[in-house]
Amino acid sequence: MKYLNRKLFRDIKENWTQFFSVFLMAMLSVIVFVGLQGAWHGLQKSLDEFTNQASLPNYWVQSSTITNPDLEKVKSLSKVSNVERGTRFQVKQSGRQLIVDVYQHPMSHFYIVKGNRYDNQSIRGIWINKEYAQNHNLAINDDLRLTINNQSKNFKIKGIVQSPEHIYFTGTQEFIAPNYSNYGYAYISPKALTEYLSYHAPYNIMEIKGNKNNMRRNIERIFSDRLIGFYSRKTLPDVSNALDRVGQIRNLSYLFSFIFILLATLAMYTTIQRLIKNQTDIIATFKALGLSNLKVRLHYASFGLLVGGLGTITGFLFAPAISWFVLVTQQQMFSIPHWKISFTYSSVLVVIGVIVICILAAFEAARNATSGLPALFLRGKEENSAHKILLEHWRLLWSHLSYESKWALRDIFINRVRTLMGIVGVAGGMMLMIAGLGMPQSMHHLVDKAYTHDFTYDRRLIVKDSAKYKKANPHAQQWVQLSQAHFTPDDGYDRTLVVLGTGSEVDTTTTTGNKIKNGGIYVTNGFAKKAHLKVGDKVKIRTFAYNKSHKFKIKGIITSETNQGAYITKKTWTKYGGTFNPSTLLVTKHYKYKKSDINSIISIKDQHKNATDFVENLISIFILIIVFGILLIIIVLYNLGSLSFVERTRDYATLRVLGTTQKEIRKLTIFENIITTFVGWIIGIPAGIWFLGKYVNTFSTINLEYVRYFDWKTILVSTIIVWLASLSTTLFISHRIKRINMVSSLKSVE
Repeated sequence: MKYLNRKLFRDIKENWTQFFSVFLMAMLSVIVFVGLQGAWHGLQKSLDEFTNQASLPNYWVQSSTITNPDLEKVKSLSKVSNVERGTRFQVKQSGRQLIVDVYQHPMSHFYIVKGNRYDNQSIRGIWINKEYAQNHNLAINDDLRLTINNQSKNFKIKGIVQSPEHIYFTGTQEFIAPNYSNYGYAYISPKALTEYLSYHAPYNIMEIKGNKNNMRRNIERIFSDRLIGFYSRKTLPDVSNALDRVGQIRNLSYLFSFIFILLATLAMYTTIQRLIKNQTDIIATFKALGLSNLKVRLHYASFGLLVGGLGTITGFLFAPAISWFVLVTQQQMFSIPHWKISFTYSSVLVVIGVIVICILAAFEAARNATSGLPALFLRGKEENSAHKILLEHWRLLWSHLSYESKWALRDIFINRVRTLMGIVGVAGGMMLMIAGLGMPQSMHHLVDKAYTHDFTYDRRLIVKDSAKYKKANPHAQQWVQLSQAHFTPDDGYDRTLVVLGTGSEVDTTTTTGNKIKNGGIYVTNGFAKKAHLKVGDKVKIRTFAYNKSHKFKIKGIITSETNQGAYITKKTWTKYGGTFNPSTLLVTKHYKYKKSDINSIISIKDQHKNATDFVENLISIFILIIVFGILLIIIVLYNLGSLSFVERTRDYATLRVLGTTQKEIRKLTIFENIITTFVGWIIGIPAGIWFLGKYVNTFSTINLEYVRYFDWKTILVSTIIVWLASLSTTLFISHRIKRINMVSSLKSVE
């Protein structure tokens, strides 16, 4: 056994380039899975610790008023452990917007970054969120001037905080990513609200701790027409987007790890095959000395243990760096006090699994190559039996093929396993390239489509008094009413109903290319998929704040990726008894208005930039996938090219003796590789498009639907990368033909 171990290390040293490729594949397999797991599970642990320590509510209710009887009714529901109510309103701060919450006893214990804890007796104190403070260079004891109801008051910053209710705070549903330069949130005491601001607003927000089935139905029954919105942890965007990101990164780790582990197996198998074909005389000596087939196979399986083990351990050591890399990119989006990476037992199982797979691949390669008597091995490398392939029976076609083509086709059909591995490697690389390039393209397409095609306004104006404004401006541009509604049937979540006034600033179309017209309702594609709705179905809609039900026929499916819900025209809505009382006005660039009539202004340019920033936040993950894909193609094709070279060394030497030039032999190798790459490339295109769809879908949420998008540029760039990687490895292998020792290659019996 001692001598076998010496041989093991000597063989690895002499063939280090081939084994290095296996090492890399095993390492990449572990890095992808364990690295991404450290990120998603670390994000999950960070979120869980924050939300549990801060006592995050399970449900939130927004209502025009919340009375004492409402409070008691909710408290009396089974499995409800705690209920708190407060007041939420929006104020201006130096032209920016602050969402202010007022609680006597906040249910959520927000994290104090700097300053003092929340004091419900403070008259002039205010607690603001960390990111807003950082964006505007605000510090403890600074004065903050707030404007509400045309009066301005100075507050002193008592604390800088992070709230578990606003982990992913966008300020408004019109932004898909945090926008702390324009929006922030803050807390003041009830005394500050009533005594300092003299603002006697009713309670309008409720937090509920508990986990009750049918909570939505109970809340709708209790609040009736006063209900404005109901949210759970899965539907409140400030919380759900963070929880969704955990699942998105987790799905990525599963998707890509499967491909890398599969190709690591192929790399190990082909490497051991190549080694054994070079050591037939050594195997014969082993067998002549009395070593059993099992011992010989276990010896070659130890290559898988050593190389696969080193690769997986190295990958495990480097995985935390990938985890931190991914988490650092997410810190720009999510407000969490403490970030950590975390792994589960499955990461250890994957490490063990990759090692076992490498061992089994090596053992299987050895099993297929070590069966037989010593005398058979002493005759030299095993030759494949020559026979006609199917194409040779088509004489008309076969006679017109060049000599290189005939050679390549015979070799491909005779060595089917090796050819299949090459095709799988190229197809897998093409899949990763299309997914890596297509994902950011799909996201950028969503942004461009939403803010240049679906919506053509220049600004969204939130009007203070819409009735008064409409009377003074009867020819104002497109009014839009947005309200939360309960659809039946639905997917278990409340959706946004958009009622469109007359105008052309909303230009979204259906899947058949039609505009939104009178006579029915239009549901977005994402909502239709989740609720299993189709054109012609009837849906019942109960809008909050009115508590009236209306039934409409679905007239079309909207291709909008944002604001998943439904659209309907004002004429159709009012015809069936709906109330149209909008506060949002969509206007073009040259529309004139008085700022005194407007609560807030949202520019479509700001929305576009905000959405683009969201995409850029994920670019680093996509770049990782592209880099891994390129490495995968190079490693797999180099392995297969080396195996092909070793298997055909005797053939090449024979051709050289017969007078074939090195240039002609290189043409044979290149032509064969071109055929393998071509077939893998053809298969990889539809496979990559399918894989891109699965990849894109992992980022979809209940509010956003990411749709696969690609064009000829995606396919072209992916094709160029795959073919360059393939041809470069082919040329590298073909140069080894110069170093063939014809004497030793043609030896048979020693």
